[in-house]
Amino acid sequence: MRIALVGPYHPDVGGVQIYTTYLAGELVSLGHDVVVVSYHYARSRWGERVRRSPNVRIRGLRGLTFMTHSAFSLVREGPDMALAQYAITSGVAAWLASFLGVPYTVTFHGSDLRISPRLSRIASSRAEAVISVSSWLAERLEDSGIEVSEVIPGGIDPAPFLALPPKEEVREELGLDPRDKLVLSVGALIEAKGFDIVPEVAALLTKKGVDAKFLLIGEGPLRGIIEEKADRLGVRDRIILLGHKKFEETVKYYRAVDLLLHPARYEGYGLVIREAMAAGTPVITTDVGGARDLVEDGVNGYIEERDAEKMADRVAFLLLNDDLREEMGERGRDKALSRTWRHVALDYLRLLGRVLS
Repeated sequence: MRIALVGPYHPDVGGVQIYTTYLAGELVSLGHDVVVVSYHYARSRWGERVRRSPNVRIRGLRGLTFMTHSAFSLVREGPDMALAQYAITSGVAAWLASFLGVPYTVTFHGSDLRISPRLSRIASSRAEAVISVSSWLAERLEDSGIEVSEVIPGGIDPAPFLALPPKEEVREELGLDPRDKLVLSVGALIEAKGFDIVPEVAALLTKKGVDAKFLLIGEGPLRGIIEEKADRLGVRDRIILLGHKKFEETVKYYRAVDLLLHPARYEGYGLVIREAMAAGTPVITTDVGGARDLVEDGVNGYIEERDAEKMADRVAFLLLNDDLREEMGERGRDKALSRTWRHVALDYLRLLGRVLS
């Protein structure tokens, strides 16, 4: 089958990029003819062909240029199906191409619906199928009048997680004190991810007499707010902002810490939850994105209200219970590693089989 994938791609990083890149790789390995339609930076990773849009740096024109150029690329390629990843931009590009005979599906990743419900509905209006990456997001799409055909969550590449050495060795490699209690958060420092609550949680733990450090991997506009709040609450020495890290190093941090704190306000899926669990690290998260699809509350982690006091209580409880933390980590690891990117690709192919029959 000739399949086109449209959207952000390798070597750029982010949830949509990872999803699209690994989906492409599995489709290639299954023998399909894959072309990727993406931005100017995109590069082939698996031997797939890549069509890149021009690099337009004028504010407001980058997205428009990508949509129109991608639509023309799809028409020229004439795939059996285009898989648009991210409704606004990629989905609209496929919608435009559909008027010239290109069939497509559109996959919602979360912020697309939040940013523009109107463009989301347009992108969905001519799609052969609408896909959501989590049941939580599917509910919000249905509430917005967009009928969801299938929920296809992301997967994981087990190899880097299965190769991880014991926690003590990873801490030594990263220069982390083996005696410290460490809490990790990973993601862009933006409003939706909710990391501005971390200094409050750190301050409450200090009041409770729990000595812990909070590591944040990621960059974004909330960095200054997080630093200012940490200063004001007297926990600046407890908050360690690590900036961007390559995936290979982030995997080591997942293994090195005691738990992952993911206090998101809004999340389409939450790949970091699965990644932390795959490293054997329990998760405390809010009930957004794919959290409920991954975390069994009280079994392999906790789903908690986004409230600093309640989150601090959960963090303190887990940090003070080593055996429980280890048991939760092992249960979470088994669940996280049970779904690979091959499963994701097969889910798409089953859906396409129904759509094209």
